[in-house]
Amino acid sequence: MTYQQVILRRGKERRLLEGHPWVFSGAVGQHPDGVEPGATVDVLDAEGVFVARGYYNAASSIPVRVLTRNLDETIDANFVRERIRRAIYMRRSWIDQKTTNAYRVVHGESDGLPGLIVDRYADFLVVQFHTLGVEVMRDTVVDVLNELMSPTGIWERSDVGTRRADGLAEFPTGLISGDEPPDLIEVSENRALFAIDVRRGQKTGFFLDQRENRQTLQTFSRDRDVLNCFCYTGGFSIFAARGKASMVVSVDVSQPAIDLVEHNLRLNRFDPETHPCIVANVFDYLKECKANKQTFDCIVVDPPAFVKTQRAIPQATRAYISLNRKAVELIRPGGLLVTASCSTQIDYESFFTIVKHAASAAGRAVQIVKSHLQAIDHPAPVSFPEGRYLKCLFGIVH
Repeated sequence: MTYQQVILRRGKERRLLEGHPWVFSGAVGQHPDGVEPGATVDVLDAEGVFVARGYYNAASSIPVRVLTRNLDETIDANFVRERIRRAIYMRRSWIDQKTTNAYRVVHGESDGLPGLIVDRYADFLVVQFHTLGVEVMRDTVVDVLNELMSPTGIWERSDVGTRRADGLAEFPTGLISGDEPPDLIEVSENRALFAIDVRRGQKTGFFLDQRENRQTLQTFSRDRDVLNCFCYTGGFSIFAARGKASMVVSVDVSQPAIDLVEHNLRLNRFDPETHPCIVANVFDYLKECKANKQTFDCIVVDPPAFVKTQRAIPQATRAYISLNRKAVELIRPGGLLVTASCSTQIDYESFFTIVKHAASAAGRAVQIVKSHLQAIDHPAPVSFPEGRYLKCLFGIVH
């Protein structure tokens, strides 16, 4: 099968040859005529040599997202099936299916299907179609998921801003296939139980990318007073309690989130009276703790993304420094700071620098003992720094 061609500017093929999955608009020297948005195209260098094959969207700042670098590979239903089959196989190999039934099945570019997210929650799947190219593949994706995984139901959560950036005007959510999920789906993560709201919850319902970091916190929590800031539904809180923390305080500005934390505590046979859950603005709560001289042995700081554009980096950096300074000030000597950023625009070294400045401003020293990226089911190609979005540091505060 032949495909229409996108011709790169001279020298712009290097990133693609190194494995990067995106062709930015500035790299394109010649666009094809009459190509349907979302259709497959070949990418050639300035000399006309094949570089990659991907789906095309002239309206996007990333007009081509790479699907394959194999000239002989046709983009069809069999291609989609093989990519999803391989992704499923890897997750089943990496994750203990007896103790964990909530994880990412397909992670976009990292699994060779740019823009496609598929998460498993027990017997249900939640999907997101982030880009026009994968939107065109929608029916094939759903058919393949039903064929390979036989879920009870597939629920869509394509209410994501990335669709707007790709020229899509609709943000669909709802049932795609099978049975509707219950209001709360009960899942297991390393034998901890969580109730997940896939209809209204953040992302697809749960922060699956923090799985290993939650498990790490459990090993540090014995006999400690733990504060979990921006707790959402209590992932870190439950694992701190499982680690035999003396007390876990969970703080979030959302009442529904706090209600779900209390539900999840009870689900795991912990008493919310022992582990209080508080509706509050985290910045205000930390300020109040300082005024009351209340301190903790461990503070988890895992805020939503403070920055989504390059222009916002300076302001976001100041916010991250301020937040981490306030946390460090409240940690007892020898205690633990667990701090994370999910902002793609803040790279790993920048995040280390943020923590350094926060510690200095607080007049404390922080000794990093562990540093993690996102969980194993959220892989990132070495050639795709944008895929390494989550940074999580564990530091002893002196």
